[in-house]
Amino acid sequence: MSGVRNITVPWVPLDEFDWSFARTGPLPWNLTVWCLLAVFTSLPIWMTVELTAWVLYAFERWSGIYFWSVLATTWGLTIRAVGFLLKFCVPQANWILTYVLAEVGWVMMVTGFSIVLWSRLHLVISPGTPILRIVLAMIIIDGFLFHVPTVIFQYFMSNAATHEKYLPYMNVMERVQVLAFSVQEAIISSIYIWGTMQMFKLSLNAKAKNTLAFLIIVQVAVVLADIPVIVLDYCNYFTLKAVIHSFIYAFKLQIEFVVLNEFKHLANGGITGVNGSFGRGSDDFTQFHAGPLDIPKGNSTGAYNNSGVSVVVSAGGPPSSRVNRSDSSGTHGRRAEQPDALEAQYLGRYGMAM
Repeated sequence: MSGVRNITVPWVPLDEFDWSFARTGPLPWNLTVWCLLAVFTSLPIWMTVELTAWVLYAFERWSGIYFWSVLATTWGLTIRAVGFLLKFCVPQANWILTYVLAEVGWVMMVTGFSIVLWSRLHLVISPGTPILRIVLAMIIIDGFLFHVPTVIFQYFMSNAATHEKYLPYMNVMERVQVLAFSVQEAIISSIYIWGTMQMFKLSLNAKAKNTLAFLIIVQVAVVLADIPVIVLDYCNYFTLKAVIHSFIYAFKLQIEFVVLNEFKHLANGGITGVNGSFGRGSDDFTQFHAGPLDIPKGNSTGAYNNSGVSVVVSAGGPPSSRVNRSDSSGTHGRRAEQPDALEAQYLGRYGMAM
């Protein structure tokens, strides 16, 4: 076994372990630390496989901003986790490679998830409302303000020759960016909660009200999930924060599936409690149609939307994924065949495998 090399790393007790940016070189040996690294690296990687399978199966069309942002965020989890795994545990790994993987995965994960949240706002906010453009502008501007300097400082931090020089700058920038992106997600989530509350006021259906209340609670959980990351960063536990960060975003993506699946059931069950469901004929809910990112509805077999999935509603029945538009009786123009507002706007067949 001439190809085997022994790599010795020092053992450090947990109460003396250096979690900060100042530590360089391979991760010191401590059973608790390495177990945490193994668990919170393997979980995001497995969840990436699971989420990818769900996304590819659940979406009828593999296109649209929502579809690609979910997929990019999902794979950003693994790319980032692998980058830090190589950096901490494989001393022979090229430092530029580990840096590129960690930073590219971080950008895909963080800003990708903000795009996911922004895309979902079209469910509860009128497409013509300026707030949608303001939120998108905020995401783009924050990306330049906080991603770019962090990536630059991290490059010099990863290089052993310039590590000490840029350590003070990175210590500050790390805390600024993690708080800034958490606030950004909290703002988008707050707008979503506000929009859901407006739907809550319009609902006469007790079951729909329970669903909307559940969606608000779930969205609050997404906001609270950032607190451990912020606390660890500000307490100078950067290594531990880096290890669990991908898992936190994997958890958020899992919640994203819960939210959209609940909206799917809400659309099927109706929100008004009067006509069973609301459709294009209802003036109160016309705001949920034809968002600015909707795919042109040139295909006669379905109403496409921002998610990349499609749905139509068959005459005289509940929402379904297909309808015969060539009915010679002329019933295709009736209100009963128009898609339910929520499904036509966003969900479609989403959740068919749930």
